[in-house]
Amino acid sequence: MQRLPSHIAIIMDGNGRWAKEKGEDRLYGHLHGVESVRNIVEGAAELGIKYLTLYAFSTENWNRPKLEIDALMHLLVQTITKETPKLMQNNIRLATIGNTDSLPPKVASNLKKCIDKTANNTRMTLVLALSYSSRWEITN
Repeated sequence: MQRLPSHIAIIMDGNGRWAKEKGEDRLYGHLHGVESVRNIVEGAAELGIKYLTLYAFSTENWNRPKLEIDALMHLLVQTITKETPKLMQNNIRLATIGNTDSLPPKVASNLKKCIDKTANNTRMTLVLALSYSSRWEITN
């Protein structure tokens, strides 16, 4: 346990391809990705990881079809709304990195509510990387 890192970062990639391999549409993969994220967050908190960063939506993802982007943004709002009580119960703080100003207003508003509500939680910080890129990180 003493050799565990204090920060783990995961690049969330391949949900759409996984779904296609199963003969499903890409959103099916993203929906199952939410289940995986829930398990990872709970497991990391139980192990005592202090920071978990999930690279969830890069600036390149804005090039996907509008229907998929809209579905992903809806899924993000739905998940944040549903999981905020669980974050509170587990003493997990939510934070974001990336160009969150580029997110749709409804997404940004829901993120802010959850970030504000969980601001004083101390067990673990869950960082969502949204609309991120290395270029954006360097310049900002």
